[in-house]
Amino acid sequence: MSRPGDPEFEEIVRRIVQDPAAAEAMRDELAKLTLPGRRRTGGMPQGWYIIRVELLSGGAADLEPPPGRDYLVSPHHTFRQFADAINAGFGRWDLGHLYAFRMADGTEIGIPDEGEDVRDVSRSKIANRAQDEVFAYVFDFGDGWRHRCTVQETDVTPEDVYGVKPKGPVAVWGWGSIPDQYGRTTPGG
Repeated sequence: MSRPGDPEFEEIVRRIVQDPAAAEAMRDELAKLTLPGRRRTGGMPQGWYIIRVELLSGGAADLEPPPGRDYLVSPHHTFRQFADAINAGFGRWDLGHLYAFRMADGTEIGIPDEGEDVRDVSRSKIANRAQDEVFAYVFDFGDGWRHRCTVQETDVTPEDVYGVKPKGPVAVWGWGSIPDQYGRTTPGG
């Protein structure tokens, strides 16, 4: 078992202190252990969100009216889980591209790279979102598939919307024609 003075323990503590998302996750886990069955105050909300995602443009085309999907999302889900659900809902099959969420305050949440000020998409929770909050999701920086994400509802009970509490974000409504990622209309391209 590790303890203070152990280099491995010290490295874990250093990582938690330097990563706000990891520190928040640690606080949440400690709250579960110390306050079983009680709602945390000042932490993440208990209710889920309905977040509308509209595909505005991509592959050199503006989409008007934009096709979209409404997603049921928990504050405990990560932005990576949300990105995976968006990509599935918009028919993406070549997932080997970079992507990022761009928040209204300028924060970028994506795949971190040396020298970039990007929060890690895998470690950043959806957390506290406000009614009518708007942020962007961009998939494939070359083709620039731009999406507008709008928080439609807060404090949603997943069982009322979806029937069960899903493990990850799920699409619960959708509309419009989704273009192929590379503009293909036949199997031969």
